[in-house]
Amino acid sequence: MAMPDAQPDWNAGRLADPIAPIPADATCAEIYKKLNAADAPSAVAVIDDDGHVVGLVNRLRFLARYAQRFIPELYDRRSIVAMANINALVVDEGMGISDLASMITLDHVDALRECFVVTQAGRYLGIGTSEALIKAKVALLISREQQLQAALVAAEDADRTRSNFLALMSHELRTPLNAIIGFSEVLSEEMFGPHTVKRYGEYSKDILGAGRHLLALINDILDLSKSESGQMELYSEPVDLKKIVEDCVRLVQSRAEQGKVHVRVQLADDLPALRADTLRLKQVILNLLSNAVKFTLPGGSVEVGGQLGADGGMVIAIADTGIGMEPEMIPIALEPFRQISSPLARNVEGTGLGLSLAKSLTERHGGTIIIESAPGVGTTVRICLPPGRTIATTWDAVRIA
Repeated sequence: MAMPDAQPDWNAGRLADPIAPIPADATCAEIYKKLNAADAPSAVAVIDDDGHVVGLVNRLRFLARYAQRFIPELYDRRSIVAMANINALVVDEGMGISDLASMITLDHVDALRECFVVTQAGRYLGIGTSEALIKAKVALLISREQQLQAALVAAEDADRTRSNFLALMSHELRTPLNAIIGFSEVLSEEMFGPHTVKRYGEYSKDILGAGRHLLALINDILDLSKSESGQMELYSEPVDLKKIVEDCVRLVQSRAEQGKVHVRVQLADDLPALRADTLRLKQVILNLLSNAVKFTLPGGSVEVGGQLGADGGMVIAIADTGIGMEPEMIPIALEPFRQISSPLARNVEGTGLGLSLAKSLTERHGGTIIIESAPGVGTTVRICLPPGRTIATTWDAVRIA
C-alpha cells in the first residue's frame, strides 16, 4: 500500500510535460518526419477532435518499427492510430505520485519504457516519463525526510519544555503545598491551644485533607511524566515481596475497614527474592490495591497473591470482588485521567492516574500488567515481572548473606 504523498501537488500533474499532441488523422509518414528530427520528443500523444487521448506513440519504438522492411509502404498514408499504442497508460493529473509509481510497478511496467499520458478532466495535459517519475519520487522522499526532521526537532523541543515545566511545577507547587499542609496540620491538632470556635478546627482538617490530596496528585503526575519520558531512574536492589505487600495492606487497611472490605494476603513463605526498585514496586502494588478496595462494595474482598510464572518471572496478582468493568473498557482505564463511566463508580473519588502509573512503572521494570474484569464479578490485575528480576533464593537467604 502506497504512503500518502507529502503535499497535495505531489501528483501526476507535476510530471506532465506539455508536448504538443498529434491529431488522430495525421499519417504515419508525417509523424515519421516529426519524430526523426533531432529535437523530437521521447513520445507524443494521439488525440481526437475533442482532445481525448486515443493512443501514444513512443519515438524509439516507432522509428525502430518503421525501419522494418515493407512497413513504410504499408503505413505511410494510414492514420498514425494504426501504429500507436492504444492501450497506453493514461492517468488523471490528480493521481498521487506514490500511487502512480505503485500502479506502474505492479500493472504497467511498459510505461517505464514507453512513457504515459496525463489528462485533465479527461482531456490531454502532457506526457509523463520514467525519468520525471524517479526525480519526483526522490524529491518526495527528501521532502518527507525534511518533514520528519522538523517533527523530531519539534518533539525534542516539546519534551524539553515539558521537562522544564515539570521541574518548575515541582518547586512552585510542592513548596507552598507543604507549607499549607504543615500549618493546617498544626491548626487541626490544636498544637498551640484549642480553637475558640469549633468550626475552625473542622475547616483546618478539610484544608489538610485537600492539601494532601493535591500533593498526591502532583506527585503522581510528575512520576507518570518521568516514567513515560524515560527520565525516571530505577534503583534496583534485592527486595522482600512479602514485606512490601504487608506494608501496602497496612496503608489501605483503614479505608478497607471503613468500606467493610476484607483484605487478605496469600503469599508463600518460600517465594524467591526480587531485584527491583523498592519504592516504585511498592507504588505499583499500593495503587492497584487502593483501586481494588475503592471499587469493592461493602462485604466484598480483595486478595493479594504471588507466585513464580512458567518462565521463572514473578507474578503478583491483586483480585477483588468489586464492580468490575467490560473487557473493552480496560484499555480506556489504562489511559491517564480516564475513568470508566458506571453508575456504581460515579461516587468514587480519584484522578484516573492509578492504573496508568502502575502500568508505566511496571514497564520500567521490564514487566507487563494484565487485567481481567467483568461487571459485577470483579477485577484481577496481574503484575508480571521478567525472569531477570527473580533472585534464585529466598529473601531470608539473601538477608542472611
